[in-house]
Amino acid sequence: MECKFVLYKGEQYRLIHQYDSGYCEIKKNGSSLYNTELVHMSELTDVKEEK
Repeated sequence: MECKFVLYKGEQYRLIHQYDSGYCEIKKNGSSLYNTELVHMSELTDVKEEK
């Protein structure tokens, strides 16, 4: 399974889910799965994929 990591406000987050509307759920590395943020893809930079 591949994980996508993105930069949001200069910090690395894991992409949890991307919606058709362009919004996505992200969570900060090392934080609880229940501590997610809803942001628009335009606010994210440097999308990386890791296996």
